[in-house]
Amino acid sequence: MKRAFYMKTRKRVPGDEKNSYLDKIGGVPTHKPSEFPIYFDDVRYGFLMQIYCDKERFPDIEGVLCWQIYQHVSEQDGPIIIEVPVGAELNSNNEGTPINRLKERIIYYEEGMEPDVLEVGIGIYPEEEELKYYSSKIGGAVPEEFIDCDYEYIGTIFEDVPVEYELNFGIEALNLVRNRDGKMELIS
Repeated sequence: MKRAFYMKTRKRVPGDEKNSYLDKIGGVPTHKPSEFPIYFDDVRYGFLMQIYCDKERFPDIEGVLCWQIYQHVSEQDGPIIIEVPVGAELNSNNEGTPINRLKERIIYYEEGMEPDVLEVGIGIYPEEEELKYYSSKIGGAVPEEFIDCDYEYIGTIFEDVPVEYELNFGIEALNLVRNRDGKMELIS
């Protein structure tokens, strides 16, 4: 059995502004990436979300403070992931480009256990278990396509992780994976 951390969201509450290590969707990042603001090929990217690298959810990853996910401000292209190193400067000036339609949401996690490998099939698992497998999470059952491949499965982020709206990836879900060089990638 593998531990899974199911992503849930909530509105910001008083006191959240004191916590500079927030997993969140929308707004601007809490820490500055190495290049800021984000531009690639003369296209401006807006801040979509960030996930902090704590030792409970990511015990085998060193030197990473968080991952920030950005997307073309007009949301035409798929998201990209940026690794922010430990020691990154706090974004005290609120730099960055928010994606205006995204209302800021805090991500929190509910822990659970899943089989090591997700076997897809009708009626293999009870419906409530299958719903968990197909929800945004870090860890948990490894989807079949990530067994014996060049990537280590880390988690999955579905477009509807905030229940109020969709993230608009252009696809239903992004898989967070680590390549052979130890870098995170997003794969659809």
